[in-house]
Amino acid sequence: MTTASEPVVNLLSFPPEIIHHILVFCQPTDVATFAKTLVVDEASAEPFNWKDVLQRRTEAELIARRAQNVESHERRRALETFVTAALQALPAIKNSEEKEQPSSNLQWLDRVLRETHMLSQPILQTDSDSETIQLRSRLRAYVSLTHDPSDEEESTKVVAARRIESRCFVYDIRNYKPITHWGPFLANGFVNWQHIEHLGNVVLTNLRELPGSWATTVPSLGLENTQAFSAPGPCSDIDWAGVEGTWRRYVCFMDYRDLFAFNYSNVAHGPRNAEFFRDSRFREATRLIEIKLYLVSRSQLRFYTPSPDLEDLKTRYPTLFFCGVSRGVSGNEAKVEGNVCIGIDGTIRWTFVSAYGAVHDLSTLWCSKGVQLGGIASAAGIVGSWGTSVHDQGDPVGPFWLWKVPPAHSGALMDFT
Repeated sequence: MTTASEPVVNLLSFPPEIIHHILVFCQPTDVATFAKTLVVDEASAEPFNWKDVLQRRTEAELIARRAQNVESHERRRALETFVTAALQALPAIKNSEEKEQPSSNLQWLDRVLRETHMLSQPILQTDSDSETIQLRSRLRAYVSLTHDPSDEEESTKVVAARRIESRCFVYDIRNYKPITHWGPFLANGFVNWQHIEHLGNVVLTNLRELPGSWATTVPSLGLENTQAFSAPGPCSDIDWAGVEGTWRRYVCFMDYRDLFAFNYSNVAHGPRNAEFFRDSRFREATRLIEIKLYLVSRSQLRFYTPSPDLEDLKTRYPTLFFCGVSRGVSGNEAKVEGNVCIGIDGTIRWTFVSAYGAVHDLSTLWCSKGVQLGGIASAAGIVGSWGTSVHDQGDPVGPFWLWKVPPAHSGALMDFT
């Protein structure tokens, strides 16, 4: 019992940092209960509604952990929340030892997705709307095969089946046409995350077959590497995407005769049949290339003609134009020109062309279009598709993965078939 001379101790009399430190160790449900004991002045509330975000994330985790009786709208809402959580993760911040501080949001999301296996659960007929498929594929692209089953035999079967499914999608020429902007996009201009997922799967499953040390030369994978500004090298107000520097790029492709046979012939029970890729004789080539890029003005581009709608220099993230040189294991060099911009859906888009020979006699131009996995300048890099710049019917297509490496990176280049 207090007396008139004794001060009344109120929880809110504690310093805010102490209360915050205590709540950090609590479960979300405990924090929600704590919030109910407080009267909050809504007029002074922050624009970011942390309470709503906490409730939605708690709800999403409960849905993911509920193995049965999940309604279609619940699954879609949970996936939306998970994607938002990944995008709202704070940018990478390096400490005095140049080591990045992990994102607690991404650690939570990775744990929930691993423990619930939500991304590996089959899409039910009631869940087969395009939005649910796109959301799940986006998260699976971010995870990048890092959530494979722990059992080696089961993992081998799962990855093998996924590889065939992804090859069927990636090498289906019908997926590259004007309405898809000749790349992994939807008719409305948004990213086709199902396409991006399949492109990444083809590259990564091919890398798992590479001999010896080649298999260790891989992009930075996993949710933690989708964090904005986690890639090596600095970014600036001018180079907001971290374009300038040294990059590595994997390119995969089928023999053109196989590509033609898969799409148009009756080999393996007809055109575009999955049996085509179950033939043990099938081979797919993988090439590791080095690219060095630097920023230029639009007027300095010599053979790449950007779309007129990229004149957005007054925005926070104006379109960046770049030039550079790519070099393969044979030493042959190609000129590279392109741009980075923000798409209408807020994603970071990369478009570039590669040309061999003198600028006045460029008979072969290869065009690549990709999407950054996660935030700006993420360590995970860019996944996309390549093809010819003229886009003639039946032209070759394939996947690529581009990621930034430190300036002193000395990994060897390769060409494997």
